[in-house]
Amino acid sequence: MKLRIALAALAVTAASVLAGAPASAVPNMSLVSAVSAVDSTAEKSAQASCPTGTRVLGGGGFISGGNRQVHFTRLQALGSFDDFAVSAAEISAYASAWQVHAYAICGTAPAGLEYVSFVTGSDSSASKAATATCPAGKQLISTGARVINGDGRVVINSLVPSAALTATTSTAYEAQGGFAGNWSLYSHGVCANPLPGLQLVSALIGPDSNDDVVGASCPAGKFTHGLGATMSSPAGQALYGGLYPSAALDQTVAIALEDADGYAANWSTRVYAICAN
Repeated sequence: MKLRIALAALAVTAASVLAGAPASAVPNMSLVSAVSAVDSTAEKSAQASCPTGTRVLGGGGFISGGNRQVHFTRLQALGSFDDFAVSAAEISAYASAWQVHAYAICGTAPAGLEYVSFVTGSDSSASKAATATCPAGKQLISTGARVINGDGRVVINSLVPSAALTATTSTAYEAQGGFAGNWSLYSHGVCANPLPGLQLVSALIGPDSNDDVVGASCPAGKFTHGLGATMSSPAGQALYGGLYPSAALDQTVAIALEDADGYAANWSTRVYAICAN
């Protein structure tokens, strides 16, 4: 039931303007979606485009199908296009059809809007971490991550905003069985001058050895501008099936699944919402 409620909140196929909502620090906020083809191609992407006159602030994604064998390789706000880009890939060959959904959180540009990134070196390390930091005087409103040249064998594990909302850290692990090639990891952040009521909210589920569905809600009168999540312990043996905002932009949801052959130890998932008036 918890999973059905979370997915029902995203019955969105076009811009979903927050009609009747209280005045926000960022005017004209909306949630826009896009989908990839439905087939068995090993890697797919979708880009949700913001309405004319608005900027991309953050976003998320969802994978339909995949049966624990498909995971995100990119969750990124593209400031040069005002799109939110989502890519996903099969860990290994998967014969059935699947689809990736992209969700963009859009709004009028807040003062000082800026998109920041940091990329690691490229090598065959089993895990990597990257931190993107906002310029002095600005605060984080959204996170993002991207794996380069992972060939489906590198799994995004976390996109974590700092407690002070000045930086975001992404981590990724090679999938079970490892990966011989060189790969790199990007951390992406969206920053702006401090927004009224800016607040980081999180929720934790676990630890246990079950799949996780967890949501974090913004306080009344505040809206989700960006989101993040982290999984403890599974180190490449659990993946995100979804990480997205609700249609009303008042909640974020993370769906974390053990890979196809499971993970015996206990682990947990925390989801973050970056909220503002």
